[in-house]
Parts: sequence; structure tokens; C-alpha cells
Amino acid sequence: MVLNKIIKFLFPLKIDQSSLGFKYPTHRNTPSQSAATWLAGKREDDNAEGLWRVHDNLYDLNEFVKDHPGGSTWLELTKGTDVTELFETHHLSDIAEKLLPEYFVRKSTTPRNSPFTFKDGDFYKTLKNRVVEIYPSLSKWPIRRSKLIADCLLALYLTLTFVATVTFNFKLGLVAGLVLYLTTVASHNFFHQRDNFRMYYFDFSLMSSRKWRVSHSMSHHMYTNTIRDLEIIQLEPYLQLLPNKKVWFVRYMSWAYSPIFYGALFFGAWSRDTLEVIQGKDGFSMARILPLLPPFAIYMLTGTSPVRIIVMCLWILLVGSFSFGVVGINAAHHHPDIFHDGDTPR
Repeated sequence: MVLNKIIKFLFPLKIDQSSLGFKYPTHRNTPSQSAATWLAGKREDDNAEGLWRVHDNLYDLNEFVKDHPGGSTWLELTKGTDVTELFETHHLSDIAEKLLPEYFVRKSTTPRNSPFTFKDGDFYKTLKNRVVEIYPSLSKWPIRRSKLIADCLLALYLTLTFVATVTFNFKLGLVAGLVLYLTTVASHNFFHQRDNFRMYYFDFSLMSSRKWRVSHSMSHHMYTNTIRDLEIIQLEPYLQLLPNKKVWFVRYMSWAYSPIFYGALFFGAWSRDTLEVIQGKDGFSMARILPLLPPFAIYMLTGTSPVRIIVMCLWILLVGSFSFGVVGINAAHHHPDIFHDGDTPR
């Protein structure tokens, strides 16, 4: 396509290999990256043979999926992949480790496509064991506080959206957009956990909590700032955050066009996800109707002009998207002092 040629000309991407030893991910250069393409590539690269791989063992968890305490989604999405990092980081107790042998199939015949070993006595295992010792004695108030904050933010967002739309007040809509951004950030805490209703607060942003469970929990948190990090891949080639050699246009003009990118994040995610549903690459989720509920409720309750409702809701989403992009992409994740795949060791 002509458009693809123009994009490749203006935004050439030159990433050769991982400084950590990761294999260059299959489908990494596929246009319009998504959770589906990332998982498809990971299945090809991990050699889990349609099963679940933990360390060097293969397990058949099909019968366990519906009984998984964290919810079936975690296992449904990761079938056919190496879940070692997820397994080690999401289970503080040894209950899951003791349960695994019941589902053992065989040893894998290929080495893991990861430099992380999780050996007893090494840094991670030592840190994890120390955390396990003190975790039961920690106060549960931060957990309750986190839930309370998320609930209050959602209630405030819905209230401000209602008032801003009915009065057609763009200043109030600006505040509603900022609160939507805060609600999105607060709710992201909950799709890291077992299935719960608060994780769906995230879907009011037009983005999908299910897709972000892949891009954020499974990819970004497991392979932070590496060539396997989907949150970096999805921004490419327009925003190139790894230390690869960049052409002048990307290196300097990204300062000018990145604000447009931030404002389009929510809308772009919704458009991509909708297209995947239409193409049959992903199933329809009822959570997708959540962002439509506020404007629909406003229309049904007040009879406000549909044009006014659409304009104000788009304004609120634009503000929320821009705020989310500015902070989410530029905050601590990509500070120069933080490791990125390809950095010179220091």
C-alpha cells in the first residue's frame, strides 16, 4: 500500500536485536500492533506446543481454566505461551506451585526464550521470599483506600460528565476529562488482580481492560522497556522509545506531532479493537458498551440534543486521552536513567 510506503519512508524503524538476549519477536513489525498480534507472535516464539509452559515444563491446564482463582481470562489468553514470568510474579504463596504437577505433560525440548532464570538464591527469588515473610503483617487499609479512590473517581466522572453535557460547559468538560484520566489510571490497578468489577472502570475510556491485561500486565510489566514490551511496540514507528538510531524526522519532529498522538490514544484503541471484532479476530465483550452508557443515559434522562451530547463527550474523551498519553508515556517509564533494551551497560 502507498500509505505503508510513506510511513516507512518518514518513520524508518531500525532495531536489530535485544541487548538482553531476547529473540526478535515474531510479528513485531506488523502494522497496527494489538494484544492479538503480540500473543500470536509469542505463541510462535515460545514453543509451548499449545500448552502452558512454566520454566522447562509443559502443562495442560484446560481442565483448570474455569477453576483458576484469578479468573479464566488469564489462562485463556496465555494458552500456548511461556507463562513463567507471570507465574512467578503473580503467586506469592506456594499453593500454585504445589498444584502444577497434577497437570504436568512433559519436559520442553527447547530452551526458554527469556534471560530470566528465577533460580533459588538469586536476586528475584530472594526478594520474593522476603516479601512473602512480611506480607501477612501489612495493613490492609491501602487496599481498601485504593478501592475507595477508584469508586469516588468514577462517581465524580459520571457526575461531571452529566452536568457538563446538560449545561454544555466546556470548562466543566475539561475537568470531567481530567477526572476520566485519573479514573483510568486508578482502575488499571485492578486488572492486575483476579477478575473484579472495578477493572471495568478502565473501559469507560474507550480502551479495553481485557486488551490492557495483555499489553500492560502480561507484556509491559513482564518485559519492561524491552523489544517484547507491547506498550513500546504499539507506539512505533511514530514514537521510538528504544535507543535505536533514529532519522532526523523521528528524533526531532516527534516533539511536534506527539501531542496529536496523545489525543488520539483512546479513539485509536477503540477503532482498532472494533475493527478486530468486525474482522473476527476477537470476540465482542459487553464491557465495550460501558463508554456508551453515560451519553445514552443523559439523552434518556434529559432529552439533551444528541449533537450536544456527542460533541461534549468527544471533548471529555479528548482531554482524558491527551492527559493519559502525556503522563503515561512520558512519566517515569522512559526517564533517561531507566533501562531500555539496547542501552550500554552502566
